[in-house]
Amino acid sequence: MIERTRFNAAVKAITFDLDFTLWDLTGVIEQAEERAQRFLAARYPEVGARFGVQGLRDLHRHLAAESTFLRHNVTALRKAVFRTAGATLGYRDRELDALVADTYTEFWEARHEVVLYDDTIPALEALHGRFLIGAVTNGNADVRRLRLEHYFDFVVSAVEVGASKPSHLIFDVVGERAGVPARQVVHIGDDPESDVIGAARNGLQAVWLNRAATGWPSQLERVPHLECRGLQELCAVLAV
Repeated sequence: MIERTRFNAAVKAITFDLDFTLWDLTGVIEQAEERAQRFLAARYPEVGARFGVQGLRDLHRHLAAESTFLRHNVTALRKAVFRTAGATLGYRDRELDALVADTYTEFWEARHEVVLYDDTIPALEALHGRFLIGAVTNGNADVRRLRLEHYFDFVVSAVEVGASKPSHLIFDVVGERAGVPARQVVHIGDDPESDVIGAARNGLQAVWLNRAATGWPSQLERVPHLECRGLQELCAVLAV
């Protein structure tokens, strides 16, 4: 179901959120955390014994609460977790650097073991070449790692900008990369606050990808947007 039936201005560029928009992330981060902890337990047993999965998660929450920078840079935050864990057990200098790099590699590889939604490739195929296509993410997924880079003209991440959606800072960069007025950019994502409110407040045309057909969160303000259940509906509105 589509809440509105058309956009308010000619569309020149389309930007996609990534996690839970182009692929299902359910359980993926948790499995990546478990894989990283198993690696620590095997390669650095004293660190693995001191920090189980829950211990690493607790450390993750603590560091995020303590640092604004880390909250907006999920890569630096995850590495800080491993660095703090290693340092707690006495690792220093090159040994600590190796621990962080190797453990993060295990996490990062598992973090990309995602399953694309069935409508992702057909939608990207239909839209690519007709519009500028961008990705806008608060996470650290790499479209190159998933072999999707040829669909995208640009990627904007919170890690790069130092600010997360719904901040105007990240959407300002989107406008710069797209090179068209904000009103001619459509942003689609699953998160009502980060994606829909963030885009609408910053002058973009917003689309809520509501695959689960849930109601709009009562605690959030309503902003002008289209609502669709899948990417095929977006393509229908765009007549592609």
